[in-house]
Amino acid sequence: MTSAKKLPLAEPRIYAYSSHATALSIMSIDEDYLPWFHSNYIQLCGLKDYRVTVDLPLDFYMGPRKDSNYYVNTNWLTFLSTERQLVERTCGDIIKYVVACIDQNDYVALHLDEFYMEDRWAYNSRKWDHENLIFGYDLERRIFHIIGFKGINRKFEASEISFDVFQQAYDQCDDRDLNDWRSQIFLIRKVPSEIGPFKGKYEFDLDLVIHTMEEYLASRDATKKFSMFHNSLDHLVFGLEVYDSMRTNLPNFWFDYRPMHVLLEHKSCMVERIQYLKDNGYLAEDPCTYFHESYRKMVRTCMVMRSTQLRYIASKDREKDSHLLDKIITELDQLAAFEQEVLERMLVALKQS
Repeated sequence: MTSAKKLPLAEPRIYAYSSHATALSIMSIDEDYLPWFHSNYIQLCGLKDYRVTVDLPLDFYMGPRKDSNYYVNTNWLTFLSTERQLVERTCGDIIKYVVACIDQNDYVALHLDEFYMEDRWAYNSRKWDHENLIFGYDLERRIFHIIGFKGINRKFEASEISFDVFQQAYDQCDDRDLNDWRSQIFLIRKVPSEIGPFKGKYEFDLDLVIHTMEEYLASRDATKKFSMFHNSLDHLVFGLEVYDSMRTNLPNFWFDYRPMHVLLEHKSCMVERIQYLKDNGYLAEDPCTYFHESYRKMVRTCMVMRSTQLRYIASKDREKDSHLLDKIITELDQLAAFEQEVLERMLVALKQS
């Protein structure tokens, strides 16, 4: 065992939820994942009714999940899921366990009560069990290197946490019953591409991009092609229909700005994807300029909508400021119509290529 070790991380392209940010910050260490990334992250799924708590209100659709893990299907990472109870019955010391995992080049994702973490928004104000990623340690300084959502703005950033604070935040995490998602500890490892024919390798799939865009435009249920794993998830909507879901749920769930942030990240991903398509010869210069500028315009629209929602959240007289929600709803309708027009034109151009 060394006295200190830190596993590499990079800035993720998506960080609305820790499930995406954690995996992508590990995968982004090098750019071999980009063909896979740009072949995916096109489809969106959302709850019909935000009162349903079995899923997220809006998210990228990445296929079936297992053990609350969104990334079992990626070629660049391997996952081992265990429970806190097993660690307690065997190792008995979570700090030694995490150190041993990092020594084996495993990142450790687990839940901590952020009430005890000074750089988290919930510090000393409310109990908040949330996932964090441990990617290094220093035994002499008695700290872990950790990444999660920092401060009031909840920026996904790395920081340090002392062993003592870590132990306290770990011990106070609730709902540690077996099979509860907060009881799980994920060990994540970056897989070298040379170990097999599939791991860490992926060629850009234009057919998949075209098919997914068609699904998105038609708002087709993307879960049906995975019916060998589970039945259709009837509580979800897909593609352009997520705009309707956002519009109908916004008046009662105005305090949750995550859907708006996901929508912003989706448009940002499309901007990067269009540039990738041009750079790799899938789109010609002229149509690419139109598509690129159109999605940049959508990014700006989403930024304005998110700012408007944050203004409403901070309002001291929400009845007086109800016009802010009306403005967002109008912009959602206009954005949906504009994106449909742009995507239909992009499909024609991609099929011709």
